[in-house]
Amino acid sequence: MFLTKCLLVLCAAIAAHGFTLGPADVLFHLYTRTNPTLSQPLLPSIASIIQSSFSLNRKTVVLIHSYAEDVSGNFNAFVVPAHLEAEDINLLAVDWSAGCPMYTIGLGNTPQLGQVIADFMNILIDSFGYDVNLIRIVGVGLGGHAAGIAARKINGVVPHIIAIDPSLPGWTYHPDILDKDDAGVVEVLHATAGVYGYDFPLGDLDFYPNGGTQQAGCGTDTSCSHIYSYAFYAESITSALNDGNKFVGTACESYEEAVQQQCSGERDVAFGGTEVKQGVSGIYTFNTNMIPPFAQG
Repeated sequence: MFLTKCLLVLCAAIAAHGFTLGPADVLFHLYTRTNPTLSQPLLPSIASIIQSSFSLNRKTVVLIHSYAEDVSGNFNAFVVPAHLEAEDINLLAVDWSAGCPMYTIGLGNTPQLGQVIADFMNILIDSFGYDVNLIRIVGVGLGGHAAGIAARKINGVVPHIIAIDPSLPGWTYHPDILDKDDAGVVEVLHATAGVYGYDFPLGDLDFYPNGGTQQAGCGTDTSCSHIYSYAFYAESITSALNDGNKFVGTACESYEEAVQQQCSGERDVAFGGTEVKQGVSGIYTFNTNMIPPFAQG
């Protein structure tokens, strides 16, 4: 297993190859409660933003998919409706499918993607006076690392980013890997740790559900466990509305305790949700049900 993981990391790092992302290679799809299913495609320009229904008074959530997906993919199918049900927000779903048709190309283009997203948000901040404190960035897989890259290049401190099962291959020694200093609070969920997803802690808060590698109900199906990661996030967003359980974590002394599910610390932080977390840190684990609702409280 260890050798396989090392080979995956090495091969991905060697084979990574990107290209210059053109103006039409990254689109921002604006969803609001007025248009919850049919987006308004935006470009990173003042004119495009002016012509849209983007509200300077609302919170903005930026969603970043991983490779071999687009704006209509599985990740957004879970997360877009959950956020719009819970909050009256600007939801910007980034479509960079032209730059990530396969993993190695997406790996090569992730740093550029982060810069493009930062450029868009900086137009809002610098030209429209938008408050950086209203921004949350959520990315899955490669998008988890792109969230960190974007946040560190935005003018001002983004209060909260959430990286869902951020990718492992090619990132162990990558200079742009997600880092806890990228935002006020960097929250990470590890669902396929050491296989597809990154294993060791990366953020202020690192959650390892069911030990972080195989999710309940998925067996050894890594794709299933990866999908469950953003299903957990979507459920965390709507749990307050539905009076549902939260994904309450148990604090761990170490990464090793988390993956072995031997944690016995305080149960004082929950994964996900709509609120910005402040002054919290640590490694946590929680157990889930095999089918929805997943959270056990």
